[in-house]
Amino acid sequence: MKNTLKQFIYFGIFFSILNACQSKEEKKTLYQEPSNKNIANNEYVGKWLLINKENSNYYHCTDADRFVEINSNIIHDHTPMEDSNFNIDHTKIQGNKIFFYVDKQENSYYILDWVDKEKGIISYQFNDYAPTLFINESKIKTIKNKACQQKKKSCEINNASKEYKFMIEAAQFSNDKEQKNPTSAWIIVTNKRNNKKQEIYFEPNSWIEYSDLPCDKFIINDFNFDGLEDFAFVWDNGGNAGQLYEYYIQDKSGSFVPIDSFPLQHGVLAEDINSNDKTITTKNPVGCCNININQYKYNSDGTWKTTSKQEKINE
Repeated sequence: MKNTLKQFIYFGIFFSILNACQSKEEKKTLYQEPSNKNIANNEYVGKWLLINKENSNYYHCTDADRFVEINSNIIHDHTPMEDSNFNIDHTKIQGNKIFFYVDKQENSYYILDWVDKEKGIISYQFNDYAPTLFINESKIKTIKNKACQQKKKSCEINNASKEYKFMIEAAQFSNDKEQKNPTSAWIIVTNKRNNKKQEIYFEPNSWIEYSDLPCDKFIINDFNFDGLEDFAFVWDNGGNAGQLYEYYIQDKSGSFVPIDSFPLQHGVLAEDINSNDKTITTKNPVGCCNININQYKYNSDGTWKTTSKQEKINE
């Protein structure tokens, strides 16, 4: 009887250990990060072409020399000016998004998210910069094709300001023969009352995405709350980083000058402007789960106070 009881006890201990090991293996399988072998078999592998969205319609930019190729362990990013290769160290999944980390410290990463799976459209984002839309090459016939770039070598902006009219003219091109891909421009500001002109030579950091002048990226607003109109012009299309702007602040004499102390100089566009509180607010996602909120408050002595906070993104 004692031997039989011991056998039951031994069998009980054996099956408890076996079940515990199985539970650990199940948990490991459930929470294990996808390996590079998984990436080779997933839906993101392939060649992706740049597209734009207009209202609810998508279209392929036939004149934009930009694409991305993803394979088992490398992301190849092609732009008109340069090619970049990024090794995929490991991946993580957060909701519908997959994060491709290029280093073990997870300082740099790409976020891919389905926008329209049936049409093969994804959102492709580097770090916390603005996302870009791409379509799988095999699905290109599911959307319309058209030229994305403006066909202008100059543009006039006459009605956006009460006091001034602006003329933007291309000065130099990376392809002078065909006059494509401008590398600099002249901004001519004319006072409507006295016809006084100011000529500004504008040299962007990069306009690699533009075949012609990005005239629709010229923004007029009062950015420093002094009641005078200022303007911002796209300074770098940024690729994955999103568009960055150079700001020109109007002084009391009516001249427009780039001010280094302006907190968003060569940064994102100031869109959330509160004239009553004299604040500018920007928001940008950080990684998979957080969002940075930065507020810039203009002080009476001409300085800016910056406050930042981070909040969780509600999935």
